[in-house]
Formats: sequence, structure tokens, C-alpha cells
Amino acid sequence: MTISGSNLFMGAYTERVADRTLSAGSWLPVSEDTQREITNQVAEALKQIKASGKKQDSVSISEEGKAFLCSDAVKDNMRESSALLEKMYTDHAKLQEKLQQTSPDDPFWSNTGNQWLVFSEHLHSNGFYDSMSDEEVIAAETLLDKMTCGMDGMSSSLYHTGLNIYAGNDPDKINTTGFDLFNESRDALAMDLESSTAALKYFGETYIADEALRNEFNGLVDKYYSHNAEILQGYQSPAEKMQKAISNIHSGKYPNSAVFNKSSQNAIEQYSERLNADSHLASVSHASEEENQYQKDISILFEQLKQGASGWDDMWKKLENALVDYTSDNSDNESIRQAASEQAGVTLNRMKGYWSLLMNR
Repeated sequence: MTISGSNLFMGAYTERVADRTLSAGSWLPVSEDTQREITNQVAEALKQIKASGKKQDSVSISEEGKAFLCSDAVKDNMRESSALLEKMYTDHAKLQEKLQQTSPDDPFWSNTGNQWLVFSEHLHSNGFYDSMSDEEVIAAETLLDKMTCGMDGMSSSLYHTGLNIYAGNDPDKINTTGFDLFNESRDALAMDLESSTAALKYFGETYIADEALRNEFNGLVDKYYSHNAEILQGYQSPAEKMQKAISNIHSGKYPNSAVFNKSSQNAIEQYSERLNADSHLASVSHASEEENQYQKDISILFEQLKQGASGWDDMWKKLENALVDYTSDNSDNESIRQAASEQAGVTLNRMKGYWSLLMNR
């Protein structure tokens, strides 16, 4: 779609609707016979209303109201709203062009806050959606949107990525768990990266019949993984930063801090169990060898999930335990494990949601 000279892909379904609108001159073609049929149906409905003898709700508009609705002020307001909307999308397109300069060879910098669009645009330009109904296009794009949601949320929290664009142009149809800006930790998102990468590969294996296009799609998935793995290296959620501060306070790093006044000390005593758990989670660190092993272990688990090697619920329990073990440094303290599980709740639910759709669970 071209807006004020800027190219902006907003999804295959949106492109399809825009093409229809342009080809129809903003009106859907209706034959004279259809017009007469609609007119007759309306006339018949009015006769039935009058014949029923029942009172019907009605609305009347004063002459002043009619004049206002047809006034230049209303028309100007509509034009201004249209201009603002156009500027919003134009600015978004320019922002994506600017972000692309971060790494010109990485296609995901062109839309790091809506990475599903990178996949969908490639499929769209290669005719993947051509034989699909509107409903099928929306379903396919919604799946892509759900799978990249975690990585999109991470990028949006780190960079000014512009508009959030939803599959089918309907945010209500995207998974309600969304992205938890405050709580989703780097370790949980590392699992989501392994998960979404495996899910995207499964999408290609399941839905892309053309071998050449499927190979190109898999190549994009590899670039998606590299793009987000690099961003993850420096990521810390607000909750992690807060936990780190709590850990520093508990360790005595700030002995003269005002946090140790009487009221704060009372709060620490009241919530000591959770604060101790948060302090422990913040103190956990992993060597690069441990990180690599964690990624390999959960990658194997997602392969087992794809193959149905174990029961559905059992697999998700294994994945949750793997995440809790890693983030808690294999702690057996119930409060610490509970805190780690709660912090990862949105991530786990989101992953389970798109895998459920992929595997028709």
C-alpha cells in the first residue's frame, strides 16, 4: 500500500481490501436488478411496520441539525481527520525506513515491532494467499501475529517502533495474553524465541506446499532467530531491574539508603518471603555455556512437542519446569519457584496459545 509516496505493507488482508476499494472506485458494484430488489425489500419492510400497528422507535433531526451535518465545518473536520490518519501512517512508514538502517541486511529491522508482517509480506508477494478466502487469509496472518507477539513486544519496549499493526486489522482477535511489558524476563523470552522459531518452522512445514517458497520462508525464520537473539542479549524487563535493586539492598550494597527507614523496614518484614524470592531470582546469573545448553534443551522439548512425543499437558509441564529451574538456579524453595512461575505466566500462556492453534488442540 502506498501512502503519500511511502510504501507500507499492513498485511495481506488489508492489501486485499484496499485493492477492492480502489478497483471499485470506493463503491461496491451493484446491478440495477439488485438495486430494485433492495428498494422493494425496504418498501415491503415499511409496509409491515405500518400494518403491525405497533409503535416503532424513531429519531428526528432538527433543521439546524441537518444543516450542521451538511455544513463545511463537518466536512473540514472529516478532511482533517483523514489528513491526520494519513500522516500517522506516513510517519510510521518513514520510521520503519529509519530503523532498517540499523542493519540494512536484516529484513526484520524494517518492522521489528511487527515482525509477522515481514513473513506475511514475503508470502503475499509470492502468491501464497491468492487462492485463499478472506477468512483463511485472516486466520493465517493471525497465526503469524501470535507467534511473533513476544519478540514484537520486546522490540516495542526497547525502541520507538511506531504503530502496532494487527492481523485482519482487528486487535480484539489477537491473543488476549499479549505481551507483559513489566514482567516478561529475558530468560522467559529466550524460551519464547525458541518456541516461536520452532512454531514458524512448523507453520512452513504444514501450510506452505511450494518447496521453493517453504525454503525461503525457513531462511527468513533463521534471520528472525538471529535478529531477536541479538536484541535479547541486552534485554532486562522492568521487573528484573526492580528485583536487581532489591537484591542489592538485601546484600547491603546501599547501607545508608533511605529505604531502610522505619516504614520501609516494616514493608520488608511484611513481604519478606516474596522479597527474598525476588532477591534470589535477581542474583541468579548464567555462564554462556549454561545459556547455550538451556537453549538446546528447550529446543529439543519443542521438537518433541511438534512430534507429539509425550502428552500435551505433560510437555507444557516439562517446559514450565525447565524455565523455572533455569531462572531459579534449580532452587527447591517453593516461594522462589512460585515467583519464577508467576513471572513467566504470560509467556507460557502465549506460547501455549499459538501452539494450540497450530496443532488444532
